Amino acid sequence: MIRTALVLGALLAAGSVSSTAVAADPACKVNYKQEGSFFAGRRFSTFDVVADVAPAVAFKRIYAEGVKSGLTVASSDKEMGIISFQQLNAGVTNSGTQVNVPWNVTIEAEGKGSKITVSKTTPGGYATSQDFQQTSMCAVIDAARGK
Repeated sequence: MIRTALVLGALLAAGSVSSTAVAADPACKVNYKQEGSFFAGRRFSTFDVVADVAPAVAFKRIYAEGVKSGLTVASSDKEMGIISFQQLNAGVTNSGTQVNVPWNVTIEAEGKGSKITVSKTTPGGYATSQDFQQTSMCAVIDAARGK
């Protein structure tokens, strides 16, 4: 097993095998976008399609999981497939200002499943990592899957 890992590592280092051949990122990470800057504020977004989960089921699962995880529902419209969450007391900016982070989730019919889009905005001076944003937004989409 160690030998296999060493050989694979050598192939990757030599460029013989692409990283996508080893392990493909999930669609929610591939579709991830970040706009803006640390100083001006940023918008993070991603989406994925959850096959064979109807929008009404996805809505219910995401709504429940969001509340369980500590988010506050600012507003929602089941018919439109929209949930607006607030992450209260999410941290502070570099100037010491307390931050609440808004999350917006849209759920649309896509074939026999649902297209889930998640976006968040942070104010200028709010420190966060790409990995955290991807992980937290992918978790919303995974909630629709029932994971």
